[in-house]
Amino acid sequence: MDNRHIGSNFSVLIAPIELRGNFSSVSGLGAEIEYEEIHEGGNFTSPIYLPKGMRYNNIVLQRGTVSLEPLSVWFAQVQAGMHLRYPMIVTMMDSTRTPVKIWTVMDVMPVKVEYSSLDAMSDRVSITSIELIHGEIITVL
Repeated sequence: MDNRHIGSNFSVLIAPIELRGNFSSVSGLGAEIEYEEIHEGGNFTSPIYLPKGMRYNNIVLQRGTVSLEPLSVWFAQVQAGMHLRYPMIVTMMDSTRTPVKIWTVMDVMPVKVEYSSLDAMSDRVSITSIELIHGEIITVL
């Protein structure tokens, strides 16, 4: 049995801003443990590594630009001084839309919004990208 899944079937939910799915990509779901390197007196061959904490990548959501974009409204609210952090749920599904992996991302808040280039000679869809900072990533499934 092959347990690998294609990452093209997923949904994103940020309930407080009534945002659900329809993203072309989600990137940055990652974490690393930061360590402090200690050199014990007299031991020159192998340092000791003590965990300091977690470091999370910024998450980037991308999708086609729409007229009233909840992500842009949320960004504008944060820009105006509102400290609005929300939980986000990212679900990866198999071909039958059965969830195979679920991540809950805590305390999500936008830090950057970007729109793709406007080009009168192109027929490409305009893309809105929003970069998010966050707290813990919890793997639910």
